[in-house]
Amino acid sequence: MGQLLSTIFSWWRDAIDDKKKLTTGKLPLPSPITNSQQSLSSCSNLKSDDAKLKIKVVGNEKKVSARPQLYNRVEETEERTSGVVGRNWRDCRSCEGEEDLEEGKEDLEEGKEKIIIGVRRIKHYRSDYKILLVGEGDFSFSASLALAFASATNITATSLDSIEFLRTNYSRALSNIKTLQNLGALVIHNVDATEMANVLPFKHMVFDRVIYNFPLAGFYHDEHREDQICLNQRLIQLFLENAKKMIHKDGEIHITHKSNGFFKEWKLELLASRNRLVLIEEVAFHLSDYPGYSTKYGFGGDKNFNCVPSKTYKFGHRKPT
Repeated sequence: MGQLLSTIFSWWRDAIDDKKKLTTGKLPLPSPITNSQQSLSSCSNLKSDDAKLKIKVVGNEKKVSARPQLYNRVEETEERTSGVVGRNWRDCRSCEGEEDLEEGKEDLEEGKEKIIIGVRRIKHYRSDYKILLVGEGDFSFSASLALAFASATNITATSLDSIEFLRTNYSRALSNIKTLQNLGALVIHNVDATEMANVLPFKHMVFDRVIYNFPLAGFYHDEHREDQICLNQRLIQLFLENAKKMIHKDGEIHITHKSNGFFKEWKLELLASRNRLVLIEEVAFHLSDYPGYSTKYGFGGDKNFNCVPSKTYKFGHRKPT
């Protein structure tokens, strides 16, 4: 009986307290929504949009994290294209808690390790290099790199010729271009390697390697030998002047070039020094190192020229003393 009375008294006391709260307006308020909760809600849409954008940018490249905003390949692309790509994982500092941010950094580092482990190589080139190729003929060299890497998301391949010229003159040009595009490469035509650094989209691009295979201004039968050499030297000089602006401080410019007779007289090392570039090394070039590569004449036709003997000359920025 005593226990029952105690229970009734407790109930009556709670009722009196609630009545006081109603009359004084001191009802308990609902738990406030924190800034972090609001931010997380608003970021869900941003992440969804970013995920679509980043899938578009990176093509068939494997994601290194289940969190789309942590994809460091897009972060690098954004840096290269001056903000065109959009957000990267750093933008979520205001909308994620510190714990999530630290977790994100760990995911990113793990992703970088996966990329390093998965790097593929062919001769002087690696799949994690950003590579620009200029003066492509039938795009067989670019395609050789892409197939070796099983990805071309870091490759930008260009030709001076139009797509119509390529279709008419090279039997495998279109199939090589399709291979590149299917693997995620950027392919651009009508690109002048002597002016590219100052025009879009190249104006804001920076690369690890810029490659020009067998540059040639052309053969002019009515010109003296010395004049032909000067024409080709001017081509190389202007190319180096542009390419120098488009490589990282540790980037390299590669020119593969015949190394005998008329071609040897172009004096590539001298031309490079005029642009404050230094010769890093010169390596014998072997066509068999690049499966599928065909050395096409630049003036049309589908015949291959003899590229023996040739060397790949590697140039880089002159280091401060």
